[in-house]
Amino acid sequence: MQRPRIDLTRRRVLSGAAASLAAVACASVAPRALAQAVGADHGRVDPPVPIPDISMHCADGTTANLAAVVHGRVTALHLMFTGCSSVCPIQGAIFQRVQSLLTDQRERGIQLLSVAVDPVGDTPAAMRSWLQRFDAREGWSAMVPNAPDLDLVLNLFGAGRNAIANHSTQVNIIDRRGELIWRSRSLPSPESIADILRKV
Repeated sequence: MQRPRIDLTRRRVLSGAAASLAAVACASVAPRALAQAVGADHGRVDPPVPIPDISMHCADGTTANLAAVVHGRVTALHLMFTGCSSVCPIQGAIFQRVQSLLTDQRERGIQLLSVAVDPVGDTPAAMRSWLQRFDAREGWSAMVPNAPDLDLVLNLFGAGRNAIANHSTQVNIIDRRGELIWRSRSLPSPESIADILRKV
């Protein structure tokens, strides 16, 4: 089956998320494929990159394999850390709005995944608190890798440009086969992400 064509134009950053932000007060990847994924600024990732087996600590206190978590569902994934007071709350507000737009999220098999990048500070309790700030409902979860796997996660999903901004503010789209197929622009509109998730 041919994958549906995704045609995005950038809309105003955060369009509907500003109000939400105010309300919250503020298996391994082949090296060549990984390099191609990292090299793409935004848009379709071609060829798609399989999500590797990475052990993750989840907000509910369990552990899970990232490849298994994304397999069989359409996933929107972003990077964040719970102690962030700059762009991460904006990213949380974007996902909050995305979830409100996807009223049939469960029926469509769509999940939102916040992947934390501070293995020390992003404890299960901290991640649960972070999700609660944005009224995360079923279908939106958070997890953090072990420290040795952090570079792999950053390389695959977007490292920041410097030590202060240590992760990207893009949203990564993973298809039901567990392959990274799309990377958004920085801080995309919630509407654009919801639109992609419906089309995958």
